[in-house]
Amino acid sequence: MFARRLTVLCLAALLTTLCAAQAFAIDIFINGSKATSLRNADLVNCSVKFDADGNIHIISPGYNIELTKDGTPKLTGSSDLATTKEAMPTKLKAHYVLSYAPNAKVNFQFEISINGKLFRKIGLDSGPFAVELSQALRSGQNVIRVVAKPGDSPATGGEADVASLRILKGEERADGTFVAKPPALWEMVRAAIDRNVIDRTFTLVAE
Repeated sequence: MFARRLTVLCLAALLTTLCAAQAFAIDIFINGSKATSLRNADLVNCSVKFDADGNIHIISPGYNIELTKDGTPKLTGSSDLATTKEAMPTKLKAHYVLSYAPNAKVNFQFEISINGKLFRKIGLDSGPFAVELSQALRSGQNVIRVVAKPGDSPATGGEADVASLRILKGEERADGTFVAKPPALWEMVRAAIDRNVIDRTFTLVAE
C-alpha cells in the first residue's frame, strides 16, 4: 500500500514538473539564429549563455542554421575554433550583425566568407534574416568576401526591385538578443535587372 502511494506521488510530481516546464517555454539560438526545434545535432567548442528570460544562446564559430522547405531548422557547417587557448579569438566589445532583405523578383544567391572561411550561404529561396557574425570576427582587421551569383532571369522585376545584404554594428539587449543600428558598415544591393556575377572583398575593422 505504501509503495503504491509512493508511486502515485512520484507520478504526480513528474506531471507537475512537465507542466511547469511547458508553462515557461524557452527558445534556443545558435550564433544568433533561432534553433528551438533543432533535432539530431552535435556541436563542439561552444560557449553558452542564459538570458534574463531563460532563453539559451549558443555561440560556436563555423556553424549555421538553415531552414528546410517545411521551416524546420537544420545545422550546417562545423566548428572552426582551435582547441588551444592561444588560438581562441579575442572577445569583441561590439556586436556585428549580417542582415539580409530578399525580394521575390530578384534572383540572386550569396556566399559570405570571413578571413578565408565560409560563414554563410544564402540560397535563391532564402527568407529575410538578421544573424550575429561577431563570433566569426577577430579584433582588428577582418577580410570579408561576398560573391553574388544570379539564377535564372526572373519573369518580372525592374530596376526598383532590389535585394540587399548589409553588415551593421549592434548592441546587446538585456534579454541577450541583438539590435542592429544604422547606418550599415557595408552594403551590397542587387536589382532584378542585374545579371552579372559580383565578387567583392573589403576590410571590416572590428572592436
